[in-house]
Amino acid sequence: MTNHTILQPLPEDQWFIVSQELRSFVATVREISANTVDDRTQTLAKLEPYFQELLAQQKWLPQKFAQVNPESRMGGGIGQWLLYRAKDRSLSIFSLVIPPGSTTPVHDHLAWGLIGLYKGNQEETVYRRVDNGDADGHAQLQVTEVRSLQTGDIYRLLPPDGDIHAVKTTSQSASVSIHILSNDTGCILRHQFIPESHSVKSFRSGYSNAPCKEEEEKEHAQVR
Repeated sequence: MTNHTILQPLPEDQWFIVSQELRSFVATVREISANTVDDRTQTLAKLEPYFQELLAQQKWLPQKFAQVNPESRMGGGIGQWLLYRAKDRSLSIFSLVIPPGSTTPVHDHLAWGLIGLYKGNQEETVYRRVDNGDADGHAQLQVTEVRSLQTGDIYRLLPPDGDIHAVKTTSQSASVSIHILSNDTGCILRHQFIPESHSVKSFRSGYSNAPCKEEEEKEHAQVR
């Protein structure tokens, strides 16, 4: 099952917080990714030190973007808060807030990027597909790694390696992770896996603070 979501460009870059730290980091991401376009492994390696600095600064993220969301499309009160989105949708930065004891669905991202833990502790279970992906609605997964994550830890996404995972908060308070991804993650159609039934379905996680109007309009038009 492969999704090809075509999203229309936005009129301009969208900033959802006022933060010089985040603006400086976005400029760095743009510069490094433009200069390493043929080697995304190099892109991620060069970005990591700058991302580490951003995670270490604990005052740039407003508290309202570190809150859970009872109406989350991901369920479990998980908040997905958009912080920045490029007008061509080639870069999005968002915070993911997972309440204590809650776990994300098993999902993919379909983009290269970095994820770093800003607050709290997590347990991440990483999967890989062991089927050929041809059977519609069917997916055979294998656990490749289970790791404990502490505040400040960073991991890479470079599909297909490590792109499928589920994350659980293991701290007494909600965990907050910062995602830097090379697509409009909340608005594209991607995959949610149900390992117990060896199944997969399309899903759009959405954002807690920004709609995906274009996609909603397309879906309504298709139903008519």
